[in-house]
Amino acid sequence: MRKISRRRFLKTAGAVAVMGSMLSAGAASASACFDAMPEEGYPQTVVIGGYEWGPAVTATIIQLDKTVRPSSVEAADFVVTESKESFDWATFSAEHVVSSAPRKVVEAYTCTSKGARTNLPSRYVRLEMSYDPNTGSPFCYDVITGKNTWCDPYELKVELAAGASLTTALGASVTSLKVDPVIDYTAAQIPELDAFKTDGVFTGTDGKTLTYAYYQPMNLTGKKLPLVIWLHGAGEGGEDPSILLLGNEVTPLAEKEFQDAMGGAAYILTPQTPTFWLEYGDAGEWGNNPGVPSVYTQVLKELIDNFVATHTDIDPNRIIIGGCSNGGYMTVNMVLRYPDYFAAAYPICEAYKDSGISDAELEAIRDLPIWFIYAENDTTVLPEVYEAPTIARLKAMNAPNLRTSIYADVHDTTGKYVGEDGAPYQYMGHWSWVYFFQNQCADDVTGENMWTWMGKQSK
Repeated sequence: MRKISRRRFLKTAGAVAVMGSMLSAGAASASACFDAMPEEGYPQTVVIGGYEWGPAVTATIIQLDKTVRPSSVEAADFVVTESKESFDWATFSAEHVVSSAPRKVVEAYTCTSKGARTNLPSRYVRLEMSYDPNTGSPFCYDVITGKNTWCDPYELKVELAAGASLTTALGASVTSLKVDPVIDYTAAQIPELDAFKTDGVFTGTDGKTLTYAYYQPMNLTGKKLPLVIWLHGAGEGGEDPSILLLGNEVTPLAEKEFQDAMGGAAYILTPQTPTFWLEYGDAGEWGNNPGVPSVYTQVLKELIDNFVATHTDIDPNRIIIGGCSNGGYMTVNMVLRYPDYFAAAYPICEAYKDSGISDAELEAIRDLPIWFIYAENDTTVLPEVYEAPTIARLKAMNAPNLRTSIYADVHDTTGKYVGEDGAPYQYMGHWSWVYFFQNQCADDVTGENMWTWMGKQSK
């Protein structure tokens, strides 16, 4: 591993344009019209997917200088090595390293410039790679700063395996490839982000600024629509809303299953703090918040008010707020500060210390529909310090609209990922948001589905 200096910006070098005509075998004679290979190598465009455990680079699209026959493109003929910025766990240092690992190619085929499979000769080849919670992430999580950033550098070295070759449309053999390994995120295909606008910026009257993303549904009925707010965890703070959308896989909230549960259409608003929602002091203190308000309370409320005011088809009686960890703290913070504003709340592995909540504050939200989610083996936000005593106090108040989904642990329920022992893959106990975004949450007492419950909430 080689050392690198900390760089926290996205690469801005423009991607080589991936425009070019696809030739059939009968038109192969036109191949001489193509541009020669760039000096740095064939350009590639990566495809990034969003998953319950975060993002992964799942494929790369390589632009060649000649058309190749589909029959000559096979997964076993390609060798891919991923090199990327990583936290140095060995030294626990602020100075990051570059780590390298092989990426397994599971499928290869000719494609269009946009990556769609084609059975015709083409200048474009798509390589699908295996991925899992520990493989393929373009994010670098820094334990010291507590945040995710896009890996810089992130590179994919693509080569032909020994003895492998491609066949051009004219029948010539290509026995080696020089592919530019540098990945430009600004040119990446990230389908999950397509539904969201990610350039929101709001400055409050206190001078604080929040970035945000949002989903605006088609309102085919003309009726007022609910607004669902998602507040991210600590790792997704900063000034790039794509990180918060991919870090916790927020994008399912814009997809059909959730939208149908919300009555067919719902706005989604995802604010982003530049630091941490838990921040409570002028010096930026956040890690040991004793259970006091966030310095971002006012600006977040003003952002929500502004968003509702500028989207007049939002129903102000159907504003639902939730989030995980830091965002779970902020969820509780907001309902404590504005107990009559929200229709419901869904704090997940929330980090608002119960010892900081007065009986009067809890009494004010006694009737609020609120759904807590956490795992008992959470070692990041200890349930006995945070959610468990708060839930117990609300139960003692006979809170009529209290719901809970309490799990022993957090594990894969999809069947896609397994551990070394063949059992379902175990996530960190803190990651209980996985169940929420997979629509796995049911009330511990009644078995009621959480998303269905959310769609019913109105003041």
